[in-house]
Order: sequence, then structure tokens, then C-alpha cells
Amino acid sequence: MKVLITGGNGFIGSSVAHKLLKRGYEIGVLDNDSSFINKPKYHKAALEHRKKLFKNKISYSLKGDIRNKSHVKRAFDEFQPNIVVHLAAIPMARPLPEFEEEMIPITLYGTLNVLEEFEKCESATKIVYTSSSMTYGHFTKSPQPEDVMLNPINSYGACKAAGEYFVKLSKKEWVIVRPTSVYGYADAANRVTQLLLDAALNNKSAWVVRGETLDFSYIEDVAEGFALAVERPSAVYQTFNISKGEPRSASDFAEILKKHFPKFTYDVKEPTVQQVFRGAQDITKAKDFLNFSPKFNIEDGIEDILRLVEEYNWKKDAY
Repeated sequence: MKVLITGGNGFIGSSVAHKLLKRGYEIGVLDNDSSFINKPKYHKAALEHRKKLFKNKISYSLKGDIRNKSHVKRAFDEFQPNIVVHLAAIPMARPLPEFEEEMIPITLYGTLNVLEEFEKCESATKIVYTSSSMTYGHFTKSPQPEDVMLNPINSYGACKAAGEYFVKLSKKEWVIVRPTSVYGYADAANRVTQLLLDAALNNKSAWVVRGETLDFSYIEDVAEGFALAVERPSAVYQTFNISKGEPRSASDFAEILKKHFPKFTYDVKEPTVQQVFRGAQDITKAKDFLNFSPKFNIEDGIEDILRLVEEYNWKKDAY
């Protein structure tokens, strides 16, 4: 069985590729290795560390941009996938101002290009679309289930939500996955977890938002959720929250880091008008339909990241 992963060299994509390779799938990747953090050395180091960590034996790889229809068409024509996992997008809800104008062309129009070729490709029967908890906007329930009305309040959430509606128009099989607050080794998207870890590792200060509560989801668990969405027949025509399902504050994450790095300091800032108030996602449906069972709380996840940092010398060459 052949799986094409758009964004397959990315933080989540490389982990999903590894999971599926271990299950015996043949993997193809379409990725242009874009960086959206204005730290080229850091981004290059993240890509290299993912390769060191996974040693993924990809059978097909195309450096291409999902905004370019010819690139997308070439990937489908040459690889002839059976299943598509669509991850390529701007990987952050609040990109730097210079990248904000790329949100719609990449995250929405790029998705439409992938869907167009998916529909045309005779070998392709199923697509797994990566959405986001940002489609909910401010959470209205605790935990937040999949069946609430989507009410995104930023362009990232709006693009992801629009993508869901277009995916559901497909004449083929589809699955929608909504991850949230994913963290892990060799991330490079300026997520709060990455920024806190980097600060602790490099004896710098950091900050968190007062009252910010997130469903921190370790990459190993999230990749397993994607793999289950790919392989389980019960996943078809369903939408799933894929996360730990546990509300923890950003200050909890920082305090756990302080136990490992006693000199680490952080400030607490007041939320801005851009703040999206979230919490835990309800993962009951993923447990029932997919037998999804996340293993890592943030204490375990941080320990695993620090183990990998030590093993692969991340601190020495990431800046």
C-alpha cells in the first residue's frame, strides 16, 4: 500500500512517515522544505535531526510546492499513491507578519490543488486531511468534542476549516484529523513548547500567557493517531480530535522544565486580543473508533525530548 505524505519532511510528517514505514507501507513525500521562522540555520538543523532520528527509507521524494499545480500533479502521476496524508501547510496559527499573506495560498489553495489531483488519480482511494483545534476558535466545552460548530477567529483556523468542507465534498474516502499543541524533538515552528525548551536549553528566559491552558500532545502519540486514521476502516468519513485529551497550563510546562533546569526563568504575560482560549479536546471518539490511546503526559514527553537532545547533540548545532 502506497501513501503519499504532503509535508512529509516536516515535524509531524516525518514522524507519520516513520510510523507507517514500520507498519509496512510504501511512503512517498511531496515537500518543499519551507521555513517560516526566519532562522535558516535552526530550520536546517531540524530537518537534519529528523533524518538522523528516523532514517526513513522513503521510496519516492519530490521537492515541490503544493501551490504549484504541476508539482502536485507530478507527485501523483509518478508515485501513484493509494492513500494521501495531507499535512503541507503553514504550520503555525500566528505566523510572522511577512508570512501571513501566504496563509491562504498555501494552506487553502494548496489544499485545493492536492484535492484536485487526489480526485483525478485512479490509484488513490482515501485522503487523511490535517485540520486543527484552531477551527473551533475559543473552546465552548471542556473537553471540546468534534461535533460543535466551527468558529475560527484567525486565518489559520479559517483556512483549516474551509479545507474540511472541501474534503467532505470528495467522491472518495476521507478522514479529518484535528491535532492540537503538538510538541516534540526537532520542532521548528515557534510553538510555545519549542520556545520554552530552547530557552531552558540555552540558559535564556522565556514567557507564557497567563491562564493559557492547552492540550499538549506528544508527537509520538499524534503520529500514532494519524497511522490509525490511515489503516482503520472505521475512520472513513469521520472527524477525530487527536491529542492527549488532558488540559495543562503553559506554566505547568515551564515548571516541569525548571525541575530539569533549575536556573531557567520565565515571565507571565497578559493575553492579547489575538489569544485563542482553548483547553482539552474530547478524544472519546478516537478511542472508540480507532482504539487510540495516547501514552505521554508532558512530564514523559519532556523527558523523552531531553533524552533525544542529549543523544543527538541538538543544543550544539541548532543555532
